[in-house]
Amino acid sequence: MNLQNKIMTTSVNNNEIALYWLGQAGFIIKSYNNIIAIDPYLTDCGERIKGFKRLTPKLISPSELKADIYITTHIHFDHFDFDAVPIAAKCNKTKFYGPKTCVDKYREIGIKNKRITLLELDKEININDITIKAVYADHGTLAPDAIGILLKVNGIKLYFSGDTAYHPEKMSQVIDFKPDIAVLSVNGKFGNLTPAEGANLSSIINSKIAIPCHFWTFKEHGGDPLLFEIEMSKQAPECEVKFMSQGEMFKYSK
Repeated sequence: MNLQNKIMTTSVNNNEIALYWLGQAGFIIKSYNNIIAIDPYLTDCGERIKGFKRLTPKLISPSELKADIYITTHIHFDHFDFDAVPIAAKCNKTKFYGPKTCVDKYREIGIKNKRITLLELDKEININDITIKAVYADHGTLAPDAIGILLKVNGIKLYFSGDTAYHPEKMSQVIDFKPDIAVLSVNGKFGNLTPAEGANLSSIINSKIAIPCHFWTFKEHGGDPLLFEIEMSKQAPECEVKFMSQGEMFKYSK
């Protein structure tokens, strides 16, 4: 069964979610009545644009995605897939969310304003049973308006760090959120969290489950999930570490 069929045929109750890792920082969340995509990297646009060859398989095509909510945390190609977004936008039900640079690019692509929502720091957006909030991230001059994401879906709280350096003193909203699941970019290059910093952040925000990501898609990005596991055992032993294979489904319920 391909990933699209798996997503569409998976039954999800109103107190749970199904989470799928697409590779890099890309995830799909299926709730009782919505499909949410966050930073899906679905094509080879990184090789076309930057010469970064994809080393992992493409699991779902942009035309198959058919998300209700499509979130990009910043404008870099491995989060805002320049070749995928125009195709994904052909699905009329898909609404697009992101910081200003992403919103500007959505409009440039030709997506209508009524399908675009700007994600601003400290402003919460409610969509049926889903709450979206943009929070602090520091990706330096590489992407000055990069954001992290707090999601509440069916009562389940998720934090997606996006690409960020380690600044827990500026992450009080994440700490107060007390996420059930923290998805952390821990490759330690291009200004991202190191495995040790990711483990420390997971401890500080008191997440129940930590999922590492943003490694092994490109040789240039590096990353070592084993080091993250070692650091988690030292710094956050009470937090479960969930290592996902690409395309794997992880169900979580309250």
